[in-house]
Amino acid sequence: MKLLTSAKINLNLKIFPEKKDNFHKLSTVMIPIDIFDELEINESVEDLVTFSDESLNGTESTIHKALKLLRKNNPQFDKNFYINVDKKIPYNSGLGGGSSNAGAVIRYLCDSYQLNLPSNIDIVKEVGSDVPFFVHGVASKVEGIGEIVNPLDIDKDLNLLVVVPKVGLSTKDVFNAYDTLSPATKEVYIWNEVEIFNDLWPASVNVYPEINSIKDSLEERYQKRFFMSGSGSSFFSIIDQIQEIKIEDDLLKFIHVSKKIDCSLYQNDD
Repeated sequence: MKLLTSAKINLNLKIFPEKKDNFHKLSTVMIPIDIFDELEINESVEDLVTFSDESLNGTESTIHKALKLLRKNNPQFDKNFYINVDKKIPYNSGLGGGSSNAGAVIRYLCDSYQLNLPSNIDIVKEVGSDVPFFVHGVASKVEGIGEIVNPLDIDKDLNLLVVVPKVGLSTKDVFNAYDTLSPATKEVYIWNEVEIFNDLWPASVNVYPEINSIKDSLEERYQKRFFMSGSGSSFFSIIDQIQEIKIEDDLLKFIHVSKKIDCSLYQNDD
């Protein structure tokens, strides 16, 4: 079975000082977008998870954690799988590629083998805070520490210019920086009655100051406002249409005209 597992954008991200299980509480509007990893999953004599990007092989991925949680939640489940991921979503970018892979595996295996779906809070604690969003797979308001997922009806088309710098940002480093900084005035933009902002922006600039210059350069080049997604380092801008896209800056590794989609997971039997 082949699966397309999408990236996501945080249209906004509010971080609260209060923590639960060592996670900051948050509130965010998240949407799936049409940038996909390609995941192939088949039954096998033993588990094997491989990635097209060699640097990701040999480590415990979100997919390993998802399989472990599914078996913990379904002790009778004795199947093993070969899973290969052709990485298209840049990692350490705030686009949720690893979380998307894990959410797709949980959702697909639970549907295909009639497994008990783990609770959202267990998924957050044992796999990752963005994973419940991808298990549900639709535009949603996500709260708590990621375990509260409420679907949103965003019926207006949303086109985006998504840009990823070559330098990625560690979520852990960004949140550690956030804990040391005083609250800052945030830049807010309104689209279709949705506020666009990111409370982690000052912390990301603290970790990687050059990211501020990249944002300024993008805004000057395209005459559009750009916002960071998640903990970075990706940016997005809401657009109508851009005729030509070129990567002209040595600091950028990925640029893509994208759009909001209805579902984060697509299956193909071929």
